[in-house]
Parts: sequence; C-alpha cells; structure tokens
Amino acid sequence: MNIKDIGNGICVVENLFDIDPKITIEYINFLRKMEQGTFTYFEENGKKFAINRTGFKFDLESISLAPERFIDPLCNWYEEKPTQEQKQIVITLEDLVYKALIEYCKLYPAAATVCWWRYSGHFATYRNGQGIGQHCDDNIPYQEHMGSINEFPKHVKVSMNIYMNNNVEKEEDLDGTNFIGGLIRFKHASYVHKPKMGTAVICPANYIGTHEVTPVLKGTRVAYLVSFCYGNPENSTDNDNRIWMPNLRKDCNLIN
Repeated sequence: MNIKDIGNGICVVENLFDIDPKITIEYINFLRKMEQGTFTYFEENGKKFAINRTGFKFDLESISLAPERFIDPLCNWYEEKPTQEQKQIVITLEDLVYKALIEYCKLYPAAATVCWWRYSGHFATYRNGQGIGQHCDDNIPYQEHMGSINEFPKHVKVSMNIYMNNNVEKEEDLDGTNFIGGLIRFKHASYVHKPKMGTAVICPANYIGTHEVTPVLKGTRVAYLVSFCYGNPENSTDNDNRIWMPNLRKDCNLIN
C-alpha cells in the first residue's frame, strides 16, 4: 500500500489489494438478483419519485442514470447468502479500510479528530450511461416545509471510494470485467482519477471534496464506498451497526 497526496484533502491509495475482477462482477450479479439495487417509489404533489437505499430522491425521468447501491453485501437481511469467496471480498475490504484511513490521517491529522465511527461499506455500480454530477457526500436532500428523509450524511466527514475493477479507453480492451468512462473528477482541485482495481480515493465529505462520476459508456464500474463519521446520530441505538474507532489517533501515532 502506498498513498499519494493530491492536495485539497484528496489522497490516492495504490496497491491496496489484488482481487480478481471476475469474482467481483459475479458477486454484483448475485446481489442484483437479490434486488438490493432497487428503488422505493412514491408520489408527491401528483408527481412520482423514487428513493434509493441511501435516501436520495430521483424523478422517474432520471432514475435510469442513477447508480445502483448494494448496502447489504453480506445479505444479512436475506435468506440466500453469498459464497465464502464472495464474503471474503468484504472481509478483506473491511480490514483494509481502517489501514488506509490511518495513512490518510497521517497526512491530514485533523481528520483523525472527526472520524469517530463508520458503518460497514457498500457497493455502488454504474453502467449504461449512469453517472452522477457534481456533489458532496454530506449533502442532505431537503425541501423547505417538508424536511428531509435522511440526515445521516451530515455526520459524514471523510469519504473513501475503493475501486474494484479497471477503466479502459478502447472497446477492444473490454473483457466483461472492466469499463469505459466512469472517471471521478474533482473540478476544484483540477484532478481526474482513472479508476484502477486495488486503488482508493479518499477525500473530505463536505463541499471541499465536491466531485462527480462521469457516465459509464460500456461495461460496469464497481466501487466499494465507506463513510467516516462524527457525532452521535439522532435516534441511534446500541445495535445500529456503527463501528467505533476509539484508537484512531493512537494508531496514527498522533498521541502517546
């Protein structure tokens, strides 16, 4: 593992792991079969909308361009379970997530003071023209007088995007495990990252880390997303699956 400081709070971690993209794509197809990437539909003021699993709202005209999210990769909520080989992918990633965060906090020590806890990561996929415009990860969908559906993002301070397969530039290089398009662009930092299996991009979750994912033109782009959070969520319980990180500053050698 080695980490590069791009600036503006953005870092790229390279050589994080080596996982066969074929296994990853098979895993995503299994999760898709379980309909984990589906939306919940509702009507508001006579217009139909859809909400994804993380609480973001889409109108039906743009839903086909929204990424799919698989927030229960171990299928704890389902009777059918992934194979042991597929489970091992998540186990490996969850172990590496913390190690990568430590390296990030060594470069940006103040981040260690606001990363109290996290949830387990989830997969996000893009295909068939799917992408997402300029946004920051602590954004909360909100409408005046209507409030918000999900205020979890306001606790997010640092985001990690781990890439599970490779971007290629030519159609002749497509092999069923890679994709064309799907770059992550940080406009304010004048930085564009070309996803590569085994790399991760870590950035601030607020407006300083505003970014976009360009549309995937061919193939399927797979990323494992993790949020590092601050404060105590409203209506939280002792069993809400938060993973606390009380030793982060010590593990970063920031305190004795």
